[in-house]
Amino acid sequence: MKTLFSALAVVCSTFGATAQTAPEPSFNISCENNSWGHNKLLKSFCETRDLTLAAPAGQPLTVNADPNGGITVHGWDGPNIRVRAKIQTWSTTEDKAAARAKRITIGTANNTLRATDPDQDKEWSVSYEIFVPRTTALALNTVNGGISLDNLRSAITFETTNGGVNLANLGGQVKGETTNGGVNITLSGSKWEGKGLDVATTNGGIHWKLPAAYSAQLYTSTNMGGIHTALPVTKSGMFHKEVTASLGQGGATVKAVTTNGGIDVEQAQD
Repeated sequence: MKTLFSALAVVCSTFGATAQTAPEPSFNISCENNSWGHNKLLKSFCETRDLTLAAPAGQPLTVNADPNGGITVHGWDGPNIRVRAKIQTWSTTEDKAAARAKRITIGTANNTLRATDPDQDKEWSVSYEIFVPRTTALALNTVNGGISLDNLRSAITFETTNGGVNLANLGGQVKGETTNGGVNITLSGSKWEGKGLDVATTNGGIHWKLPAAYSAQLYTSTNMGGIHTALPVTKSGMFHKEVTASLGQGGATVKAVTTNGGIDVEQAQD
């Protein structure tokens, strides 16, 4: 009988440990949605590579998608970093496009993800979908590709030249910009947890989604564009419009500005 109880205790202990383990992340990126546009006369090739990295201690995870490719980062409850890299190449023949893909290496040294081609041409792109522990600091850069972040509570900096930005369920200190691309911001919970949000676009609109009861200092503005919101809009100069509002109990500043683009502030109803 003692042996039976001991066996049951081991089984229950194992089940409890398994139940607390984060489920494996489910990647969305794949070669089935091969969407990188290029000359239709060229042949293309696509493959994905999966990597697992240790979460950096005291340093940000740096991801550089230069010259072509986007970055998506999700926060998750696992202890490490899971990466899927989608490699797309194109050339005059399928064999040459495949050979180009095989040459591309994805380095992970010094907590930095970066793809390189020894031939140093630019007829390829590498996009990343990454799952990180929610408090992992990030430094992200793309040239031709968007940036999407969700379910994170950390220090984040990002920059893209040609690409849209999607931010959802974030906290911490988030600062970034795009030159050519829109910005979508979805806030969640009752307030911004952390130092705040500061994002900008030069050529692109901004769309805010706010919970009904949310506490923050909201600032958003445009130099050339309209603002659609139930909040008070102030004007200065010939074209500049802005919204400055203390939401709920106030708190951290959430800021998004555009030079050339309209702004929509969507607030959920009570």
